[in-house]
Amino acid sequence: MKKILFSVLALSSVLGFQSCSEDFEVSAPYKPVTVVYGILDMKDTAHYIRIQKTFLDESKNAFDMAKVSDSNFYKEGDLDVMIKEMSGNAVVGQPMLLQRVNMENEGYVKDSGVFFRTPNYAYKFKKLLKSSLTYRLVINNRATNTVDSADIQLVDTATLTVLGATQNKRINFASTDPTKSGSTFSFYVNAGNAYYLEAAIRFHWVEKVPNSADPGVRDSASFVFTRLSSIDDIKEGRLEVDNSKIIAFLQSAMGAAPQGIARYMDSCEIVVYGAGKEYSDYINTLQIQSSGLTADQIKPLYTNIRGKDVFGLFSSKTTRVLRNAYIDDETLNMLNGSENTRSLNIQKQRADP
Repeated sequence: MKKILFSVLALSSVLGFQSCSEDFEVSAPYKPVTVVYGILDMKDTAHYIRIQKTFLDESKNAFDMAKVSDSNFYKEGDLDVMIKEMSGNAVVGQPMLLQRVNMENEGYVKDSGVFFRTPNYAYKFKKLLKSSLTYRLVINNRATNTVDSADIQLVDTATLTVLGATQNKRINFASTDPTKSGSTFSFYVNAGNAYYLEAAIRFHWVEKVPNSADPGVRDSASFVFTRLSSIDDIKEGRLEVDNSKIIAFLQSAMGAAPQGIARYMDSCEIVVYGAGKEYSDYINTLQIQSSGLTADQIKPLYTNIRGKDVFGLFSSKTTRVLRNAYIDDETLNMLNGSENTRSLNIQKQRADP
């Protein structure tokens, strides 16, 4: 499992649910509500589903409870978590029983903050996934005597393609005049069965003393520049950004070069992320709920998990990466000579491959 741009959902959902405790009935007893977050990727060999519980307890301080793992996780043995591969209504093969693991031992350390940091449990299974099958998540909760479930179709990695593009794509963002053509960087994508798209440019550069034998220090930064979730936008598949926004990102990400240090731009990667219908519905629901006359009121949270006292997101995603995309000479000359970017000290020469 890799870190992806969608990974903030779980925490934001939990915090959103707990954000207005004064509206709860004072005499209400403690009540666990199950929170589910899992996004499968065909490219992964190990898959993780996060299952926690929120807490509603008027007799205790929410910040104190947030620091206690028992307030957020069910006990060992409370949950039986399974993944079933489905073809139509038929189960293919044996259901896969997921193992509860501490994500720290899997190499994923939780960031510090208001909530406890350790342990950091999730439910794991290892399987090469197939786009032709439907994947059903089933959670048998012994603590609440309930069964929760969700079905998804995987985003097919093979059908997410960048049209008319190959490795070694030229990147030109030299023109910033919006009245002239060429003032935007853009390309087209065939989304396949993805319902949500994001695109990013991952810039790489080397910082070194000019004419020095020292190889210097490599650095990088990723610029997310497009998010598409409407049916019409996905169908068109045009991913674009104003050139001025790319330049503003580099100014912020790189900052002024230290005294005596020059920057040499290396090849970039163009990354396209595709996600399933459930994720698109989540994003569109949030956008709808944040507008209108009731925008400042408590809003229902999106969920595609079927069951009682449960909410969350179960979906899929994939990526397409174009490597060795390079910033062309016109753009390097602009970055080197423009008054707005001169302090970055980006050279006209590229870094060694």
